Amino acid sequence: MKTLVPMIAMMVVVIVVAPAFGGDDAMPKRTYYEDAIDTEIAQSRQMASLMTSRSENLRKKGHREASKAMFLETHRDTLVEDMMAKNLEPKTYKVERYLNDRFSSTGYNTWAAMDK
Repeated sequence: MKTLVPMIAMMVVVIVVAPAFGGDDAMPKRTYYEDAIDTEIAQSRQMASLMTSRSENLRKKGHREASKAMFLETHRDTLVEDMMAKNLEPKTYKVERYLNDRFSSTGYNTWAAMDK
């Protein structure tokens, strides 16, 4: 009986605490990427308000940001999957750079530039 109590306590520790130290870290990364994309969308939507500016350059910036928000919303799942496949470090500057590079290589940015 004396050894049964410590044995049960040890089993409880192993069952409850051990999974917290190991395991797959894919879900936290996926969540980080999704949150980062949501933040970029929110920032782009906020900057899209520049479309009503009197300055032509600020209007262009507003159109570009509106098209960036549209791109990120449309391709959100694909971008997350690509970042997961590339095992991109979950650091803000790396995710922002990746998203900007992907946006720049699409037709969305040229669409915004054509609108005057």
